[in-house]
Amino acid sequence: MKRSRIWVFLLFLFLGGSVVFCTEGRGADKKDPYLFGDVKEGWKVFNKKKCVQCHSIWGEGGKEGPDLGTSPESHVTPTRLAALMWNHWPEMRARISAKKIPLQRIEKKEMADLFSFLYFMGYMDETGNPQKGKLVMDSKSCATCHDLPGGERGNLNRWGTFYDPILWAQIMWNHVPQMQQEMKKKGLPNIEFRGDEMSDLVAYIRSFSPRIDKVYLFPGNPSSGEGLFNQKGCIQCHTPKGEMDLSKDKYSLRTLTQFAGAMWNHSYQRWKEMEGKGILRPSLSIQEVADLTAYLFSIRYFDEPGDPDRGKTLFVKKQCILCHNKEARALNLSRLKGQISPVFMAQTLWNHGSGMLERMKKKKVSWEKFYYNDMVDLMEYLNRGMP
Repeated sequence: MKRSRIWVFLLFLFLGGSVVFCTEGRGADKKDPYLFGDVKEGWKVFNKKKCVQCHSIWGEGGKEGPDLGTSPESHVTPTRLAALMWNHWPEMRARISAKKIPLQRIEKKEMADLFSFLYFMGYMDETGNPQKGKLVMDSKSCATCHDLPGGERGNLNRWGTFYDPILWAQIMWNHVPQMQQEMKKKGLPNIEFRGDEMSDLVAYIRSFSPRIDKVYLFPGNPSSGEGLFNQKGCIQCHTPKGEMDLSKDKYSLRTLTQFAGAMWNHSYQRWKEMEGKGILRPSLSIQEVADLTAYLFSIRYFDEPGDPDRGKTLFVKKQCILCHNKEARALNLSRLKGQISPVFMAQTLWNHGSGMLERMKKKKVSWEKFYYNDMVDLMEYLNRGMP
């Protein structure tokens, strides 16, 4: 595992950190006490259940399966994760058998903790590339105002001590107006950060302070963040279900450093809109940015409701009905009405997947795969009690 990243993660655990969304749900989600898990416990489950023998985290662990510490190309909700586990179960089961790893039963809380841990891994940042970061700094004309290394003019060396991306987000938000004025004076165009450009720029700036103690931050509180989202006026533009709903995938960000870049970009895109609505630009403390970040990442944990009619069609089309019907009392899923969740689906797959595979082989039924939306619709149907 890359040394810098493992120290960030271990520090997080030492501070008693749990995943940012582990305490509260929304609406009907609060009914399931195992919807949320604890990152620290999920780390233990990942090792205890021998997941680490096939999957690595940041390069440390088995190589048969994908590295689960690598940030995904798109946002992975619990339902997406459950669908991925389902689709790859035959291959996973074959590898487990080949490596003679005992398949240990997993409890629902353990699966919830594991899901939280895996979600948190995607929330962490990839290590940026300092060489690419230098190119970013040159292409964005940052050197017009900032000296590196050791210069006096807009010195960025001290920023290299800020290891936590949330600190960068706070700096970006509070200092953009001043920087924007300076850029206007110098005739510099507005700039935006895309993709991993901010991660690379941060890595470049950090490279000039390798031996200085890093400055970290305690994890944020999503409940406080939700309150701030209203108090600071964010909700006046970013209304739920509105055009700029931050829970939508098209506005979601994969990592914390990308969030810092978005804080910079946001100033250019929305400044005049805020002025038009008479909204004063709020100043944010580091902890406030941490809490807001925790809240914004927490709302991405949830899926949109599925369609029960499509779910019913899938239940028949994917041949689930061959085993799960009213005649097969032990396998009748109607008794689980209102209890189906991504954690439940993953736990059931892990504990009963081997038996399911055997029954399907006897019936000469192939293992069906589910797209993300399929899984959402199927769970909605099952939660209605299989009418």
